[in-house]
Amino acid sequence: MKMQNIVLTGIVCLTTSLNALAGFTPPTEAQIQAAASNPAGLTALLNGATPVQASHVVKTVMARVAALNLSDEALATRINLLMGTTLSIVSTTNQVSFATMLGTEMGNSLAIRSQPSLVSATQGALTTGAGTAGAAVATAFGEAFSTATSGSSNSQNTRNKDAVKPPSAGKYPGQN
Repeated sequence: MKMQNIVLTGIVCLTTSLNALAGFTPPTEAQIQAAASNPAGLTALLNGATPVQASHVVKTVMARVAALNLSDEALATRINLLMGTTLSIVSTTNQVSFATMLGTEMGNSLAIRSQPSLVSATQGALTTGAGTAGAAVATAFGEAFSTATSGSSNSQNTRNKDAVKPPSAGKYPGQN
């Protein structure tokens, strides 16, 4: 438990320091809601964001998307747009880190992890949106999501029998 607190404190300090250097401004609730309705608005919200900051903003937007009660098809389309926009902003060298942090954030969110179609659409969008690195990005997301749902501080809200299992990413063209 001490190690987790030390790591968490380090991440917070690093995020705060990078925030000052990068010039990232956390979005307002109105901006988050607007991005949930129009994924193209996410570009402005992620300007100057580190992978940690980007994962938090994207998770927050996804929570708003989850509250819209869209059909599975409309939800998948919206998530594809969100991930496509996000992955075009996050550098290719940071995509696995971003996916890991996003998986952890989503796994720790009861509102998100209770919607398997949202989690599945996210992993599918990461697989296709990250191009040739799609399998590695989706795997990082799935492993982080699984770890977060099985051992998160919110685990008292979900019994093991109710836990959402991360979806398996399908093979993409060219994968053996």
